[in-house]
Amino acid sequence: MLTPVQRAYYVGFVACALVCFTPFKLLTYALPVLLIAWLVVTAGTIGMRNRVVVVIGGAVGLGAFYELTAEDLLVTNYVLALVTYSAILPLLVVESRSIASSALFEKQVGVALRLLAVEGVVGIIQAIYGATETGSFGGANGDHVAGTIHPYLTAELAFSNPVFAVNMAVMLLACLAVPNIARCRVRAIALGGLALVLASVVHVLVFLVAAVAFALLTTRRTKRLQRRRLRVGRLAVVVALVVGVGYVALADNLEGISRVGAQAIDLDAVDIPRAILLSRVFSELPEDAPEQPYIGLGPGQFSSRASLIASGLYLGGPDSPRPVPLLSPQATRLASSYCFSLLVAYKASDLVIGSTEQPFFSLLSIYTELGIVGLVIVLGWLVVIIRRVQRRVRERSELYTRGLMFVTAVGFFTLIGLQDNYWESPQALLIGLLMLHVLYATIMYEPIDA
Repeated sequence: MLTPVQRAYYVGFVACALVCFTPFKLLTYALPVLLIAWLVVTAGTIGMRNRVVVVIGGAVGLGAFYELTAEDLLVTNYVLALVTYSAILPLLVVESRSIASSALFEKQVGVALRLLAVEGVVGIIQAIYGATETGSFGGANGDHVAGTIHPYLTAELAFSNPVFAVNMAVMLLACLAVPNIARCRVRAIALGGLALVLASVVHVLVFLVAAVAFALLTTRRTKRLQRRRLRVGRLAVVVALVVGVGYVALADNLEGISRVGAQAIDLDAVDIPRAILLSRVFSELPEDAPEQPYIGLGPGQFSSRASLIASGLYLGGPDSPRPVPLLSPQATRLASSYCFSLLVAYKASDLVIGSTEQPFFSLLSIYTELGIVGLVIVLGWLVVIIRRVQRRVRERSELYTRGLMFVTAVGFFTLIGLQDNYWESPQALLIGLLMLHVLYATIMYEPIDA
């Protein structure tokens, strides 16, 4: 039996999950705030309302701090950053203990399984159609695969394909956290896994495998659990599916991984945007803004998606900048000098680069806009929750599978922050975060006899 808070959370989760798999990308930025409003109105406790006040006060206080310390803080950009990073809101406002329910998590998994099946079928059809056009499942064929986020057979050539892949990957992990695997659940997982591979978002597949390896190496099993090794077999099956099908269908894509990765972090490279920006951030930016390495330039003021949106380059591109309605394109002096001039130059050169060579990604945005202090806080928080779950798993052996999937998902979300500004995309994060929030709560706070 679910409590009022849990019922409201589940209804909000279903609504968010459905909207995140639609083409309405701008609407997804409003989902976290709408979800919080729904929870407060329908089942808000005093604690939840107090947390809302604290979050609002914290946002105002942080803005005031950067207003005093930043060279030319753009308040509009700061507000946009609060919106783009808003996927974290439910974790801050909803107390984990109030949603500690295996029944709630299993209901979420039921929704995820249906989405995996439907989106898997749509994605496979899109991949097959694309292969008839391109001649193979490799190369750029994966751009056709975006499920109902781009519900057409043609390729969008935008962010829908990676967002689709991230959501499918995290839903797969969440579904594998539930011990009982019925035949219908296996079919849904197989369809979703196949569509994930055919989407050929190579960095998602690589980070998923790396996160699995990290979780297996760091999440210890108790002696009592040695006899339950078969449960981990399901994770091995998923990895085998991703690696096996990926190796066969995406051989061309996988061949260039090491080369592209090396180029992206080679700070001496003169033709790779990511390398150019990284080199300038570490060598020149501290001279232009001495406070940046320590406290950053302020949210939304440099390389974040909020900064890109405010400049008009994210929505319209260098040729025809299109800002948020009612606002004129704007950018800070440093963002224009370091980030946007680089984008314009590469657009003019007609060079084709992959996402790994693009200059902007979440961990860089955190460092440049919040400094080393912000970066340490974010990464430290991730380490703390992982270690808490791992300690809990050692205490309760029956939680090993759930703990393993949780650590894998958190590791995966962390790693995609090295690729793009994923952490500012509620459409990519919200489904996974809402499921991980409940999974964390059940691991840490659900009574042992539940």
